[in-house]
Amino acid sequence: MFSAGTVILFALITAINHVVQSDAKGNCSNDRTETVMEKLLNFVKEIKQISAGTGCRNHKPIAFYAVLTKTLTVSGSATVVFDKVFTNTGDAYDSKTGIFRAPVKGLYYFDCTFMSIGTPLHIILTKNNSKLTKGHSVNNRDAGAISGTLELEMGDKVFIQHYSAAGSEAIHGEYTSFTGYLISTS
Repeated sequence: MFSAGTVILFALITAINHVVQSDAKGNCSNDRTETVMEKLLNFVKEIKQISAGTGCRNHKPIAFYAVLTKTLTVSGSATVVFDKVFTNTGDAYDSKTGIFRAPVKGLYYFDCTFMSIGTPLHIILTKNNSKLTKGHSVNNRDAGAISGTLELEMGDKVFIQHYSAAGSEAIHGEYTSFTGYLISTS
């Protein structure tokens, strides 16, 4: 793929060539220089929009979907590690740590569904060190969900974390999942 600078340089050379050829044919206009410059500037703006991603899709899809395969006991501020990955386009979710790391700056959507087993359950959607959306289930086999749309910088981390101070709690593995995807780049 060509860089934006290469494309702009090519556009300028093409435009200058057009002006030279038009002069050689004797095409004249009172506002000819101004018209050519306006067209050239508009063309450069369009190329900048394309290279910035506003005129075309310039990124690979980024999405993941992971689940727990077994009941997991968590305590303190442990990160929930969703160990079975069905989708990991862009390789941004790490099934060993449970952490999604944004590969590009953009707007992302995340969702976690969960079920407690034997105990209440308290979890939270976390971005870097910021605790965002809390979710809980009160009784055995209560289900819940948390979701959020986040603006992320490249390298930001998003994960699901336990937040109860009451001790250990259990998450039902067959009914708990975590998913996220890039909506658009910034």
